[in-house]
Amino acid sequence: MDPILSCRWHDQDGEWALTVSHNGSSWLLYAAAPLWSESLPFADPDEVRRLAQTLLDLPDEPEPYEFEWQLSRTEFERTENERFHFATFAVGLDPTDDHRPYLAYQSYYHRGQATGLGLEVICEDPPVDHLRAQAHAFLTNCPRPLQA
Repeated sequence: MDPILSCRWHDQDGEWALTVSHNGSSWLLYAAAPLWSESLPFADPDEVRRLAQTLLDLPDEPEPYEFEWQLSRTEFERTENERFHFATFAVGLDPTDDHRPYLAYQSYYHRGQATGLGLEVICEDPPVDHLRAQAHAFLTNCPRPLQA
């Protein structure tokens, strides 16, 4: 699986990652923390193009800016252990922290009557120039226009 848009970083706990990739038949968002990782379907090529454009348009100046995607998957369908796995993925500038850029992923699990927190991966101050270069390369190689 080749990453199309990838942000990886290290801290005192280990390696973290947020990556959007194509596995040959579908698009996936992969989120990783030092001890846990997960992936969820990331819609379709148009949504990946929208993400790439969002990264290219990330303002250099402080201003309100946030785009969010909702991701989901049903696991163990039609069994008594069926659970719904869903997440939000956001790209933006944090209005509470001098409008610093960020990528944020938060997942949840729902089974029966209970919903619980899953994995949280937040990249503050991502390598914006690197992400813009990846987004530009993706849009150049997949130039089909966005559908309304």
